Amino acid sequence: MQNPNFLVLDEPTNDLDIQTLQILEEYLQDFPGCVIVVSHDRYFMDKVVDHLLVFKGEGEIKDFPGNYTQYRAFQSLKAKEEEQNAPKQKDKPKAESKDYRHDSRRKMSYKEKREYEQLSSDIERLEKQISEIETQLCSGSLSIDQLTEKSKLLPQLKDELDEKEIRWLELSELE
Repeated sequence: MQNPNFLVLDEPTNDLDIQTLQILEEYLQDFPGCVIVVSHDRYFMDKVVDHLLVFKGEGEIKDFPGNYTQYRAFQSLKAKEEEQNAPKQKDKPKAESKDYRHDSRRKMSYKEKREYEQLSSDIERLEKQISEIETQLCSGSLSIDQLTEKSKLLPQLKDELDEKEIRWLELSELE
């Protein structure tokens, strides 16, 4: 293609060194046609762009004549004006929000009560068993085989205890 009059550039400054970037900026400033640039490089956009299409999301596109810095200044000025022109809402009392969570609290079923009681005794038993194993491991009187066996059993019991404690806490919130 020779003598293009329309260019589309997507993030053109990402992989350029400073010298090449300056050449690109000069070329685009003197370019006689239309250039569409998609970029996050604010400095580059300020030097090259004289018209913006701002994509707001959900299909909303705003047209702005000017560069990015001018657009930001316009946005901050617009926000200040809206703030000054907005009616003061200090006089209006806030509507009380009702907390519905406490009204519909679920009660523990019979089965859950039985499970809760069983968990309490299981937790007590596991804590006692873990304590005994820890005492035996610290005593120094175990054989190598017993020491290995108890060392493997201890983390399993601790994991089981953790699971039962979590379930116990879940059920205790219903009580």
